[in-house]
Amino acid sequence: MDDPEVGRVCLPSSPLRLTDAPALKPSPFLNQHKEEVLGGIFGFSTAARAALRKAGAIRSAAQVKG
Repeated sequence: MDDPEVGRVCLPSSPLRLTDAPALKPSPFLNQHKEEVLGGIFGFSTAARAALRKAGAIRSAAQVKG
């Protein structure tokens, strides 16, 4: 599968295929839901998240990889 930030990624999957089972969705990309988690679950404001980014505490997947 192609990740928009880190490039081509090989994801393992089960060889078993059950005809009536719904298709599996791929796992989220690295940092894909960080804004929802930090803002929604932890309650950080937009300004607080910007301050964390500026301090280097929050990084994008490209920054983590490189």
